[in-house]
Amino acid sequence: MIIDFHTHYYPDALVARALEEFNSVDGFQAATDGTRAGLELSMQHAGIDISLALPLAWHAEKVDGINRWAALHNQHPVYLLGTAHPDVDDPEQVIRKVAEYGLKGIKLHPEFQDFTFDEPRVEKIISACIKHNIFILTHAGCDIKFPPPPNSDPVRLAQLHHRFPELKLVVAHFGSWGMWDEVEQHLIGLPVYLDLAFIAGYVDDKKLVEMIRRHGVERVLFATDSPWRDQAEYVKFVRNLPLSQTEKELIFWRNAAELLDLCVTEK
Repeated sequence: MIIDFHTHYYPDALVARALEEFNSVDGFQAATDGTRAGLELSMQHAGIDISLALPLAWHAEKVDGINRWAALHNQHPVYLLGTAHPDVDDPEQVIRKVAEYGLKGIKLHPEFQDFTFDEPRVEKIISACIKHNIFILTHAGCDIKFPPPPNSDPVRLAQLHHRFPELKLVVAHFGSWGMWDEVEQHLIGLPVYLDLAFIAGYVDDKKLVEMIRRHGVERVLFATDSPWRDQAEYVKFVRNLPLSQTEKELIFWRNAAELLDLCVTEK
């Protein structure tokens, strides 16, 4: 059993633009065509049973439509999160609808949505997520489309946890992409989840295993960032890490199944 906790796909009207923007960055090429069908084909090739897709609202007025779309398409083998935006008029209503739709969490992106987690407008979203038992999955660290310094970094994310310890927080890119020394200093060991999206080849394998074990393998999630990374290559990457079979099972699916409240059994 394998659950990929961090993927993307796009409606037909948006997919060409999304791929064009990513592929325009030197050295990067999308691994699928960016559609749900392309993601499911990639999953079959990689031996991945379930993927979690992460829609994102660039503008506050798009939030409700995106969440309704996510609810409509939230079905096996690709489940979806909802989203929010710091500028929505009524964060409580947005998150309540996310919960009513049966979505387990929301995706936020401090770079694309231009915010930091210490802003009062964001705290209203966080409080609503705690109230309705909705987790937040956030981009963290550098992003290839934005110049540094990032709006999300290990110090701010650690402070977020300390201000809202009740929040279920999933931090993408193993704590903050490109900032893993700071991750080691400020986030490792805190009771937050870290996903492995887009980190293969950027973190030394030995250092990564040491950090996983220090953090607690029960709070690490297999993730690829498909279509921006190849799912099959990431499955191979994690299988080749010097971790025990029990540790790999936790990372590959057990932790994710618990967080998503999925009744699944090992194949």
